[in-house]
This record gives sequence, structure tokens and C-alpha cells, in this order.
Amino acid sequence: MTDTDTLSSGEQRLRRRRNAWWRYLALAFAGSVVAGFASGYLAGAYQNGTIPLWLPVTACIAVIVLLGWMTRDYFRRIDELDLMDNLWAHLFGLYAGISLFGGWYFFADLGLTGYPTAPAIMLAMLVFTFAAYGLRKLGLR
Repeated sequence: MTDTDTLSSGEQRLRRRRNAWWRYLALAFAGSVVAGFASGYLAGAYQNGTIPLWLPVTACIAVIVLLGWMTRDYFRRIDELDLMDNLWAHLFGLYAGISLFGGWYFFADLGLTGYPTAPAIMLAMLVFTFAAYGLRKLGLR
């Protein structure tokens, strides 16, 4: 006989898993936005002398610990194909960022450009990583 329980069908399980992943991603994004706003507020409040130094430092440590936990939890939730896409994209982003830093620093030593800055290198690494991940998801390997 055929299975009449439609809740246990493969399509239903995939839909539930996909919806759970999107909820998890939305929660992580919302938490990151709140942490970003809070860090800006705490830094400004400390600079104004409203709060002591230990408060923004403690908040920063808490955010770093939570980001580490969320990263670990994220990699436990994804399947092995998505894990390989993530690993490949992060490797590409790291290599591209290191190459960019090396070239930029060389040109700065020659006096052709200013020296590289950390935010610019981090932004470039993120752009390369997201581009590589997007290309992998589009099937361009």
C-alpha cells in the first residue's frame, strides 16, 4: 500500500527543513543588526563618559562568543554539499584577500597607492567570498 501520511513525504520534510533554515537565517540576521546597533550605542555612550569601559568590552566579548556559537550551530545544520560550497567559497575569499593585500602593500611600498586598511581588505574578502559562494550555488564550479 502507499503511504497516506503526507506530512512524512519527502517534499514536506524538505519544505519544513527549508522554512526552518530561513527562520534561523532571519533570526541570525536580526541578532546581528541588534548587535551592530548596540555596539554603536555603547561605543558612543562610553566616549561621552556615560558608561564605564567594562560594559562595551563585556558586550563585545559576548557578541564574539555568540557569533562563534552561531557559526558552529550553522555548520551543524547544513548538509555536506552546502558545507563544501561554504568551505570552497571561504578558501577562495581568504586567498583573494591575501593576494589583494600583498599586491596593494607592494604598490604602497612603491609609492603608487596608500597602504591597505583593514576595513577595505575585510570588505574585499567578504565580496570575494559571497561572489564565490553565489557562483557555486549557480552551478558555475
